[in-house]
Amino acid sequence: MDEQLRNLIDEVCRYSDPSPERQKALNRLLVVIQQLPGIYRSSHQDYPQALNQTWEWASRKIGEFEPRPPSVQQSLVTWINGYLKWRIRDLYTKENQYSISLDRPISSNEGDQITLLEQLSDPQFTAPTLDLLEIQIAQIQEAEHHRLGQQVRQYIEKDTTRKLTGCHPRKHPECNCQLLAKRLLLQEPPQRIADVAKEFNVSNQTLYSHWKKNCLPLLQDIGRNLGYQP
Repeated sequence: MDEQLRNLIDEVCRYSDPSPERQKALNRLLVVIQQLPGIYRSSHQDYPQALNQTWEWASRKIGEFEPRPPSVQQSLVTWINGYLKWRIRDLYTKENQYSISLDRPISSNEGDQITLLEQLSDPQFTAPTLDLLEIQIAQIQEAEHHRLGQQVRQYIEKDTTRKLTGCHPRKHPECNCQLLAKRLLLQEPPQRIADVAKEFNVSNQTLYSHWKKNCLPLLQDIGRNLGYQP
């Protein structure tokens, strides 16, 4: 595998960027990389987005990759995971961004409607600690995140509008976006695109391109329509 990876990386770097030759070589390299064991996974519903960003970054930066002992394969996986984990961290950071309006009306202990600013100004008011506020907010966000995740899961499994089942490679209707989403996202453990391609006798590149260009944008639109806001 190390020799194959070296040859593929060298081939990519031989061509100018951009060029059709480099893109073809890059596609061959990506197909192999995606089959490598050890690529970091996350249960976050937008993990495919982070993974897609990572492949795009790796495509741009592959010329800067420097293999280290004990193997090219291991150092390449470590290099990719180093970027991927930051992209996943970004997803959770976005979820944890919040703002509290001091003019937002709240209920006092007596049932009256007052603003948060008025309550904070009350000398009898004991403010919760920042840690408690963060815990409460995190609990609310986690519940909302779980609710949206369950809605997306149900949409994928039922696909009542047939948006997912109706989107497939021209000659392979069985490899539609619903099947891929179930296999790559919902199944535990998730399958690899290479495994699905082998099962249905489809080329890795055809299936990967379909997933990236058609299925991921479709799933992102479905998430937005259900109320997810990145």
